[in-house]
Amino acid sequence: MRRLRVVCYAINGRGLGHLTRQLAIARWMRRYAEVLDVGLELWVLTSSEADTLARREGFPALKLPSKAMLRDAGVDLSRGLTIARAWVMQSVALLQPDLLIVDTFPGGTYGELLATLELAPKRALVARPVRANMAEDPGYSGLLPLYQTVLVPDDAGAATVSSEPGGLGPILLREREELLPRDAARRALGVPEGQRAVWLSLGGGGDPAAMSTLPRLVDTLRGRGWHVVVAAGPLYDGVERRGEGVTWLDRYASMELLCGVDAAVSAGGYNAFHELMFAGVPTVFLPQPRVADDQEARVARAVAVGAARLARTLEDVPALLESPGDAAAARALVPRNGARDAAARLLSTLLPADDVARAAELLSPALLGSRSAQGMAPRQLLELARALSGDSPSQHAARRAGALDWIDRGLLHGEIPKDPPPAAPLLSLLGRFDTIGLPPERGAELVLGLRRRWPAATPMELYSAADTLLTAFVPFEDWGGAVALLRAMPSQRTWALASFADALSRWLTHERDLFDAQRSFVKVEGGGKRGLAESLALLADGGAATGHSAADDEPLL
Repeated sequence: MRRLRVVCYAINGRGLGHLTRQLAIARWMRRYAEVLDVGLELWVLTSSEADTLARREGFPALKLPSKAMLRDAGVDLSRGLTIARAWVMQSVALLQPDLLIVDTFPGGTYGELLATLELAPKRALVARPVRANMAEDPGYSGLLPLYQTVLVPDDAGAATVSSEPGGLGPILLREREELLPRDAARRALGVPEGQRAVWLSLGGGGDPAAMSTLPRLVDTLRGRGWHVVVAAGPLYDGVERRGEGVTWLDRYASMELLCGVDAAVSAGGYNAFHELMFAGVPTVFLPQPRVADDQEARVARAVAVGAARLARTLEDVPALLESPGDAAAARALVPRNGARDAAARLLSTLLPADDVARAAELLSPALLGSRSAQGMAPRQLLELARALSGDSPSQHAARRAGALDWIDRGLLHGEIPKDPPPAAPLLSLLGRFDTIGLPPERGAELVLGLRRRWPAATPMELYSAADTLLTAFVPFEDWGGAVALLRAMPSQRTWALASFADALSRWLTHERDLFDAQRSFVKVEGGGKRGLAESLALLADGGAATGHSAADDEPLL
């Protein structure tokens, strides 16, 4: 297995924005790599106080104190900057990444990346749009050529920088298919049936005004009959309002719960704005002043299309919330998440683009949104996708080159197809799971069990055999027994998988119980004394003659 290492640089302040963008990309890079059977090691360098979010998403993170933290702790800033520069350089030098991904600032927050970039053979910048004066500054624009790849997430009301091969949608932590349905989200949030719910967030919570503004808004909105869901953020250190009519979220970055509310009151930061619009939540925005981020310009775009309202003062909020905007207009404003495309472009700097494109095509939105896909563990779904996709174009090309060499030397005969075998219709198979009431994790075990015992089978051969066997197993209503029976089968390299599926199906028509069937098979097969084909033929003949399992007549010794 090929192994790669990627370092994601998310050092800029103590909030969530830079970190969540990097994690959103990393999640998709990991998915593609697993489908392609590539070992991908992803590390995160961050100054966010929400660094545990990386752990929650399954990525190791190295934490550096932010400038604000150093200031709060009374640490001399010049000393902190010296330590930070050395720490970043040493971390990258020790990790030796194949690719370094930097968010927003090409020179790094401390200017430390100028000396660090040369340690990574491949470098990419996720250039979130910034204010025009910053984008035009030579200290920013002059560093862009140091990166082989520059990706620009879409935004409104800010200058952009050029990129190849073009812009993306905003980069968000969750896909639309990963958002909980409204009823499930409301249950998770504890919103009473029939009550209006409002999402309240003022950024990461570190803004000094949030300490007084947040409790005041909670009291006001609760008094107006709203159930208030408070996403205070990891930096909030003010008074908490809990109790009836309030859900105070202890877990941050809970984008998957947004469909459970009817409206929102929020600052206009990049993440909050795009997450709320993407989820279709009409919002009353309270923009906050930022050096690099023009929140008012961003919010103005949503107001212009009827997706949101702009509050100039806190007193404006309750009235505006009675008509906060249109959900459909919000979704239309942010119709897609650019994380999957960004990940594909970045991974294509390390792997053949055709391989990555094949993985991206397989992991479609329809697949992620299917009921069976959502009912199994993510790793199990990706393993199943890998099994049914077969060789990537580069893997097939390598195998073909080796086979052609053997043909040239007269050691092998036959035609070697130029293109890899087509992937099997995974979505169709998952739909079959739903139709017959097969728990998706059991269905995956069945298919993956076949794959392990017939490693040479093509994706379509695997799919067809699984389809045949599902029909044979349905009458027993014992999917655990089906998995156990397949586990008892020895691995095969010469007998065709389709022939096995037909033979097993013929035998099972004479059986009443899969546990008894497994005992019969173990007895007849004799620990390898008989081949699999012969064993199944004998069992089928015996079942046809007696109408019941051989285990009914011959007890195990």
